[in-house]
Amino acid sequence: MGGYGSGGHNRTHRQLENFHRIDSFSFYDYLAGDKYLWCKTTVKYPLIGGDIIYYVQSKTASIKTFSSKAGEYRYMDLPLSRVPGIDGKSVRMYFHCPYCGRRVRYLYNYYKHCVCRKCAKLNYASQQKSGTDEMRLKMERIVEKKLGYTWWRREHPDLPIQYLWHIPKPRYMRWEKYERLMKEFRQLQDDHERAFLKGASWILSRF
Repeated sequence: MGGYGSGGHNRTHRQLENFHRIDSFSFYDYLAGDKYLWCKTTVKYPLIGGDIIYYVQSKTASIKTFSSKAGEYRYMDLPLSRVPGIDGKSVRMYFHCPYCGRRVRYLYNYYKHCVCRKCAKLNYASQQKSGTDEMRLKMERIVEKKLGYTWWRREHPDLPIQYLWHIPKPRYMRWEKYERLMKEFRQLQDDHERAFLKGASWILSRF
């Protein structure tokens, strides 16, 4: 009881959702959407408590944060990797953790340090969640990883994933696969609604 594999060991780690996540795909989309990028020297990508500074000519980046203790800004190199997409035309951008060098999609603002999940010892939410939370995580994986709609949070900042309706089809994806993924996503939305209503009915029955 409580041994390895029981799930109890996960609770010694903090959860990912408690820390601001920085997405390298969104960062790339931000740069790609700047039609004046070619004539700039630097571009600032805003973070909580700082910025990513992208140097256009060298195609490199650094993380700028403010140290209240030292009373000044500090800079840390942020290595980047560009990987060709499966269609042979698109590009995926990845960060390298400034501390361990691991190539990752996400960095986390961990007490004013931008680090990968491993360095911060953070758990995936699915390791500690179940029920409706797990359904939302599955929906996010379909939308962001399988359908490539990584900027939905920026377009709909106040809309929960279970109420997201329009999800554009990736240009490289076949309609058959797109419709299959959308069917899976809609089924999760329906399951989430039923679970939510069931839970609400149970709560109301207690009064």
